[in-house]
Amino acid sequence: MTIIEKIRPAGAVAARHGESAGACARASTLPNPAARIVDVRDLRKTYGSGEHANHAVRGIDLAVHAGEIVGVLGPNGAGKTTTISIIEGLVPPDAGSVRVFGEAITARGAPERMRARIGVSMQNSVLPPLLTVRELLDFKALLHPAPMAAEALLERLGLAEKAQTQFRHLSGGQQQRLVLAMALVGNPDLLFLDEPTSQLDPQGRRAVWDLLIEQRQRHNAGMLVTTHQMEEAERLCDRVLIIDRGKIIAEGAPRALISTHCPERTLEFLTRPGTDLAFLGEIAAGEPDAAGMCAVRARPANVEAALAELIARQTRGALVCEDMRISIQTLEDVFLKLTGRGIRS
Repeated sequence: MTIIEKIRPAGAVAARHGESAGACARASTLPNPAARIVDVRDLRKTYGSGEHANHAVRGIDLAVHAGEIVGVLGPNGAGKTTTISIIEGLVPPDAGSVRVFGEAITARGAPERMRARIGVSMQNSVLPPLLTVRELLDFKALLHPAPMAAEALLERLGLAEKAQTQFRHLSGGQQQRLVLAMALVGNPDLLFLDEPTSQLDPQGRRAVWDLLIEQRQRHNAGMLVTTHQMEEAERLCDRVLIIDRGKIIAEGAPRALISTHCPERTLEFLTRPGTDLAFLGEIAAGEPDAAGMCAVRARPANVEAALAELIARQTRGALVCEDMRISIQTLEDVFLKLTGRGIRS
């Protein structure tokens, strides 16, 4: 009998590495897709007092529904981490209410019966350095009634060959993938993910995104994700919240936020230096390249009309226009517009 088996908690299922009958039983009790599995009302938290008080969270309302991936964006010090820590039951709020799966999160934290339904991936996790990847994942699986298959999870996250490697010998990216595996192995109904791909290469990021989407599709899991990667928020999240100075300053689907706050479209093309482009309004042109062409960016009031005029002038030989494209604004543009471009400490 291994150390892991000796410390198996009472009531844990006997099948350690595969989907059990308990998984089917629990699937029948999944929350309704329209149900709020996280419900936060008027959340407030202040550190310190008087003129030195830090009002980290100032009246935040948010919700996560079953099967929904919600992103939380914000500059450093905006209140993201404090908000998530309160919802997880790690930090007591000064005011407001937090309910997860309909149960209140109090100053004592989350009820024990709720913890088996939650997976947490923290950006800076401290794990026992002498335990191996497989030992850590097996131990975490024991805390849940219907864990996922550990072998398959390690394979998907590129950790199968590191199964017998001690945590201390993993690279930063490998450690982050292991922490994510530990969050997923319990087959949770709700995931809290703090910068889940911050140390990963493009292949690792895509693998993580695929796993999270599968968990949502297969298990109707809800997720609350903090990230500084705007591409991640656009591709992964159904809805994003932008937090600044302890308040939510914008909320909605990524594409809706872009349409509302940064609807401008940009014309980009190459042309010869000295070409008359006054009809496009304000433009930005770069220096000529090796072929003698300048890169031009313009944001005309009417993109369609400007594009038609460019094509017409090119057709009659009045200008040379190459590599023409129309680009839209991104979530990063929205973020910078709403929170400013200054670096936060």
